[in-house]
Amino acid sequence: MPPEVPVYAFIKRELKNQIENGELTEGDRIPSEAELARQYGVSRNPTRQALRDLEFEGYIVRTPGRGSFVAPMAQRQRLFRVGEWRTLAIACPEMECRYSRAVISGFIRSAAEKGFHTMVYFARLSNDAEFEFLADMRNSGIEGVAFWLQHASQRTLDLLNKFHRVGFPFVLIDRYVRGLDADFVVTDNVDAAYQLTNRLIARGHREIGFVTGEMDNTSNADRLKGYRRAIEEAGLGFHERSLGIFDGEGESTHAAVARIMAQRRRPTAFFSVNDGAAAKLVDSLGALGYAIPGEVELALIDDNAFAEAAGIPMIKASQAGYEMGRESAEILMARATGQAIPLQQRFLKAKIEDECLELASAQDRMDDVRVGNS
Repeated sequence: MPPEVPVYAFIKRELKNQIENGELTEGDRIPSEAELARQYGVSRNPTRQALRDLEFEGYIVRTPGRGSFVAPMAQRQRLFRVGEWRTLAIACPEMECRYSRAVISGFIRSAAEKGFHTMVYFARLSNDAEFEFLADMRNSGIEGVAFWLQHASQRTLDLLNKFHRVGFPFVLIDRYVRGLDADFVVTDNVDAAYQLTNRLIARGHREIGFVTGEMDNTSNADRLKGYRRAIEEAGLGFHERSLGIFDGEGESTHAAVARIMAQRRRPTAFFSVNDGAAAKLVDSLGALGYAIPGEVELALIDDNAFAEAAGIPMIKASQAGYEMGRESAEILMARATGQAIPLQQRFLKAKIEDECLELASAQDRMDDVRVGNS
């Protein structure tokens, strides 16, 4: 029993899980307050609260003198139906990011075109809170949910596998889980990183560093894979010493960048997995006295127009956020309306923009003008 979760909430969730996954079916008897208290080694107060909540939410029916029994599923759906709209949900960890707002905009527009209402949730969730949130979606009256998976804990993955078995529609956005049979719409991060790194190689760089935040999702892992493939195909050799991981538990950002730049063959360019890591990299390089792009060039996945805000020419990739939102909504609506479609696992191409090349071309044109004038 997780210490941060109230006892009654834990017992309630355990019973709710048994009902949702079919271990307890309509009409089955639920253990009494006293039986649950003995089972969990607690007083009757939390077990009483758990059963009261389940009754209020429509999961059980309590009859004086007879006990508690699993209620019909239709009763739960009636209690939590979202008006008369056909409703989908999309959940995002933040609203500040331009990319996530583009995803949500595409999702809402696509759903509205087919007569579906959208509920939008913004929340950074702990492991347990994410599990609770997704479990509650199942019986909320919402017909499907698209979301950024924030924690791929085994408990949550087991829940998603149950969703898949019972036919509750969900779509993973932005990142996926290897080995999980689930619909997803994500960026082709291997290709984006491969192309960006190749742009740096084409510009003559032979030592290219790599910086990232925590390597806890497929987006960052796939970007490292694309970077490494480009490096190895060019015959440059992949070196762990050129990696900087800003995870908050090991090296500080500045220490990692200083270590990489202290090598005998220091990088003349970096690939950054996102603009957050790029901002830390730029600050650290500046503190170490390196000019950008004069001495070090950067390539990055730029979700928030960091390159433009920083006023530094960079090679950047923009994710297809609006299209990601539209396609995830289309998949959910197809599932919700009973269309027989195969598993949808879509990788969208990012748009590559080479500001360094544009700057070089502009300088060449200026040089040609100077030569012509002379």
